[in-house]
Order: sequence, then C-alpha cells, then structure tokens
Amino acid sequence: MRRTGGLSDMRRSGFTIVELMIALVMAGLVMGAVYQLMAKNQRFYRAQSQITAVQQNVRAVAQILPGDLRELAASGGDIIAMGDSAITVRAMRSFNLVCAPPIAATGLIVVFGNLSFGYRALDPSRDSLLVFRDGDSSIASDDQWIQGALGSVTPNVGICDDGSTGTTIRMTGGNIALLDSVRSGAPLRGFEHVHYEYYDDGSGQWWLGVQTLNGGTWTSLTPVAGPLLAGGGLDFNYFDAAGNPTAVASQVAAIEIAVKGRSAQQIMAEGRPRGFYEDSLRVRVALRNN
Repeated sequence: MRRTGGLSDMRRSGFTIVELMIALVMAGLVMGAVYQLMAKNQRFYRAQSQITAVQQNVRAVAQILPGDLRELAASGGDIIAMGDSAITVRAMRSFNLVCAPPIAATGLIVVFGNLSFGYRALDPSRDSLLVFRDGDSSIASDDQWIQGALGSVTPNVGICDDGSTGTTIRMTGGNIALLDSVRSGAPLRGFEHVHYEYYDDGSGQWWLGVQTLNGGTWTSLTPVAGPLLAGGGLDFNYFDAAGNPTAVASQVAAIEIAVKGRSAQQIMAEGRPRGFYEDSLRVRVALRNN
C-alpha cells in the first residue's frame, strides 16, 4: 500500500518567498493604479466644481442687473448716477392700475386689488410712486408721469368705478395737485432707489453689491453675486439711441454689462493647463422708452 501525506507533501504546501514577492508587487501596482485613478477623479470633480461656480456667478450678474435696467426710462430720470463700475437707478418694483378718479386734495388713489403685479408689494418705507397723467387725451405733448412719495397702502377699502373693492394708496408731495387730471385706467408704478456697485469686501474678494434707500437712509452694501475677477470684473458701458457711447444719463438708450469671473483656487485637471479658471459674459440691455 502506498502512503501519502508525508513530510515531503508538507514541504510543498503554501507559497514561496518569490511567489509572495510577485504577489506583493502586483498588489502594489493595482493599488497604485487605483490611487492614481481616484486622484485624477478627485482633481476633475474639484476643478469642475470651481468651473461651475465661476459660470454661475457670471450668469447671476447677467440675470440680476438686466431685470432692473430694462425697466428704466432714462429720459424720465430713472438713472440717478452712472459710472464704469456702479449705477444708481429708480428700480421698478410694482405695477398697478388706477380704478377711480383720484382725490387730488388728499392724494388718495384707488387701484385694482387684483391687477397688481411686480417684484413685491408696495412698501411705504422704501417705495415712491409714478402715476401717469394723460391730460388732454387728444394730444401727447402734455402727457407726464407724476412723481410722489408713498404715504400709506390700505388694501380692500377703496371702491373702484366698476363697484369692486380696491386698494387705497395715499400719495404725498408737491405734485399731488396734478392728480385731478389722472383718469381711471392710468398706470401707477412703485419704485425704489437702488445702487449697484462692484466692490472689494476687504478680504480680496470682489462682488456685485446692492444698496437700497430705506426710510431716507442707504442700507449697507450687500453682496448679491460673486466672487468676480479682481480688477475689471464688472464694467458698465452706456450708449445713446444711435449706438454711440454717452455720458449723459437722460440720453442712455442701452447699457452694456461686461462681467468676468475667476476661480478661487487654481485647478488641475487632465486636458486643461494648470491655473485659475476664468469666464466672462457680455450683455446689452435696451431701456424702456428710449
């Protein structure tokens, strides 16, 4: 009978040192390849995140500013101050329709409560009013917008010509006597004074900031989009109706906004040179009535 499983069989079991070394080298190669792949993916996602942030910041500026600027009537005084990196305007916030002849002596105006549109409701601490006065309906030369302060807003107390309940608005100021020729159906617009500025927050970060006039006092500058490229990250250019550059506020027919963004950190991604990522966008906004 043949015997098996002796000492010689025990010496053949397990791995040799050479086999272990080969296995370790192969495992090291695999782990190294996995690490390289993970590092590349991490760099790619980090770079993509910064690229997306820059693009979002640039597009945010190009969406926020045109929303206010396209409602301006420069010939009517809606541009209060303008510069290369800042602009102060009368930003329209609401639109209403007069539903009954105003009482000029007291400045009371009733508007349709269900035909009010806008960014937000009228706010006496922030808003002023523009009411359209047609005057003689057979001519246009006497048409004008009457400007006044907003004294109060009281919903559901006024009576419209059609018998419906409207919102009563009290207008104050030296021009309320002209309300005697404002007709039902005239538009009433609420606006606030807004200042947009490209500024450094003190830490080297540049932003598009905004201030509003509240109770006669400017609020602190608040960032609304950014960070942007330091130095030249936001430029305003102004053009008249003929397309020529102009520095006269009442002649502005279009405003061009050039915005540039830059990543907060350098990016390292395969297929891209190492460095900061930059993106830019240029938008031209045509103004109302110009």
